[in-house]
Amino acid sequence: MKRVSAQVAAAWAMLAWCGTVPAQEVKLRLVSFVPPNTAFGAPTKRWVDELNRRGKGVLQIDMVGPEAVPVPEQANAVKTGVVDMHSGPPTFYHGALMEGETLTLSDYSIPELKKNGAWEYLNKLHNEKLNALLLTGFGDGVSFHVYTTRPANLADTAKPFTGFTLRTTPAYTAFLVSIGAKTVSTAPGEVYTALERNMVQGYGWPLWGVRDLGWIKLTKYRYDPGFFNVSVNILMNQDRWKKLDGRQQALVREMVAWMDVEWPKWRDETAAGEEKIQKDAGLQVVDLGADFRRRAHDIAWNALEAENAQHIPALKKLMRK
Repeated sequence: MKRVSAQVAAAWAMLAWCGTVPAQEVKLRLVSFVPPNTAFGAPTKRWVDELNRRGKGVLQIDMVGPEAVPVPEQANAVKTGVVDMHSGPPTFYHGALMEGETLTLSDYSIPELKKNGAWEYLNKLHNEKLNALLLTGFGDGVSFHVYTTRPANLADTAKPFTGFTLRTTPAYTAFLVSIGAKTVSTAPGEVYTALERNMVQGYGWPLWGVRDLGWIKLTKYRYDPGFFNVSVNILMNQDRWKKLDGRQQALVREMVAWMDVEWPKWRDETAAGEEKIQKDAGLQVVDLGADFRRRAHDIAWNALEAENAQHIPALKKLMRK
């Protein structure tokens, strides 16, 4: 028996030395800023599901929403390794890495940013400031809008939202203030109550997801044209990445490329559906003219440059047409 046991042990040692023993499946935890069944949770959920399908026996991801980690704490959670991955907009980690906001202003798609060097530039900043890899993301091609519960004062072309308090994020606070509004920063989950209690009379939000979060019941107006660019990044703790073996890292890279191809298809399909949802709900669309968008972008770029002159000018050259 001792001789047989020794032979078996030697055989396993030889297999391990040759690299033919399969690595144990690794499980990662990803926290999303919104639930997986919402408009901006669904693309991450699709990505996770496809990775899990391809990665059986190699790598699996468990996706959870803000009920597991509050939105303001999520970026720090991935930085410190409390969670392995995070899906969310850079505006929610503005304090740690304000340069991420440039993705919201980009005139280029993510594949284009990867070609011109902007993505790698931002990835290095994520490495340094968030201890994270900027793996992939989505949202390019989906704009933000101002939504309100009552009509704006269109006679005042400079500041039509004077007298409004609007829900904001750091990405577009300066713009909303410039058009007359007072602003309040809240997590998405708190907006419905704020609208219901008239604490805010509107909000900035993309075309997508107004029904998912229940806000459409209290919303009467949407103002066009859209401005900025949705940016939802998928980050991974840098230390956790280094612990993955070659097959596991290769799978993640494969899925990064997959997102670049699949996202435009989802975007076009979903945008048409969201327009119909808002129309059917009776939202009135008010066109404020092309200058509305230009003004938003000029103000935002100027605000970022004033906050950080080290990296923003270089990123602006790579990201603005």
